[in-house]
Amino acid sequence: MHLVVRALLSLVMATAVTAQGKNLLFYGNSYTYFSWGYGVPELVGLIAAEAGHAPPTIVQALIGGSNLQIHANDPAQVAVISNGLPAGQTWDHVVIQENSVGATPYFGFSPAVFRSSALTIMGNVRNHSPAANAVMYQTWARAWGHMYYPAPWPVPIDMHNMVRGNYDLAVQDINMTYGAGSAAKAAVGDAVALLEWNPSWYDPDLSHPGPAMTLLAAMCIYTTIYGQTTCEIDPDFTPGSPLETSLTPHAIDRTIWNHLVGLADRSAVPAVRRYPGSGDHLLLETATGPNPLTACPTKRMTTGTPMQIQLRSMNGVYDGALGWLLVDFFATGSPPGPFPGLPELQVDLGRVILSPAASLSSPLSVAFQMPFSLPGGSFLVQGIAWQPSAESGNPLFTATDAHELVFF
Repeated sequence: MHLVVRALLSLVMATAVTAQGKNLLFYGNSYTYFSWGYGVPELVGLIAAEAGHAPPTIVQALIGGSNLQIHANDPAQVAVISNGLPAGQTWDHVVIQENSVGATPYFGFSPAVFRSSALTIMGNVRNHSPAANAVMYQTWARAWGHMYYPAPWPVPIDMHNMVRGNYDLAVQDINMTYGAGSAAKAAVGDAVALLEWNPSWYDPDLSHPGPAMTLLAAMCIYTTIYGQTTCEIDPDFTPGSPLETSLTPHAIDRTIWNHLVGLADRSAVPAVRRYPGSGDHLLLETATGPNPLTACPTKRMTTGTPMQIQLRSMNGVYDGALGWLLVDFFATGSPPGPFPGLPELQVDLGRVILSPAASLSSPLSVAFQMPFSLPGGSFLVQGIAWQPSAESGNPLFTATDAHELVFF
């Protein structure tokens, strides 16, 4: 009897531990809290709950227009670390968002100060929570039409590359100081780049995020914290559900959700992505049936299913390159890649079917109706641009993430 009671108590205690949500601390400014009835932290919690995780405890230390130097040194901001949680609890992650131009050398800012301030914040948090990890919330370039173009940046991609590069260095600094895995980048700016800095996604000031862009930022931060993709979440948009209540007043429905999760997952670290490619400004999108194209990497099909495949150069980077679609067949559950010596290639070059080459000055698009079904099998589709990859260092070509088209 005592053994049974002990076993039940152990089970109850284990369940309680499992049900404990993550403790998340957010440092930042209006890019984090910009409110449409929600900010980024609230949406991270909503996405986590939608994915089946225990609701996280979220504490926000946010000041409009602030920078990391303030968050690192202001006594009230530092005190949030020790005062924000009940005694005995520790932080799991601290999300660190710099002023939108704070990671640049313009407007009185300094990349060196940005990086040292991020290190200071991490040190402050680690003094309280020795196992806490940092999430560097990479901000985005201003939209086309903003007054920052053509000076100090000629075009958005130049601002993007500068901010992105300095966030990468900040992550490296933290990992070198506190050990590998202590920090990771939430590549929100990379995901926004896949929206091509279109003003329609922004607030009218062409700087702050519109409602859907705020959701995209939260999706990127979710994948970084939880190490899971958002494409796998089946969102509940039934009337009265938390998602429907928060998002539909801003014209965000399942279609927009599906578009954004593909971009968020495509911008995640390779370890999270299912079939990672080079990670450059090259995007593969697929669709089945009447559904719109998305970058989510898994689709289902059978005889008669309408199919669409599209390879796009983003932001003009691959407009002058030749593009191909590579197709490989394999037993579902046993994907072929990555190809030896070419980790960005997910197909087996020894048996791949190659589409005709086409210039990527316009999207390479294929549409057809699947003429057969092979249950238990899948096609793997990957896009290639014959141009060097800035991300992988491959001097010959750039590869998209691959998509699996599964027969059922």
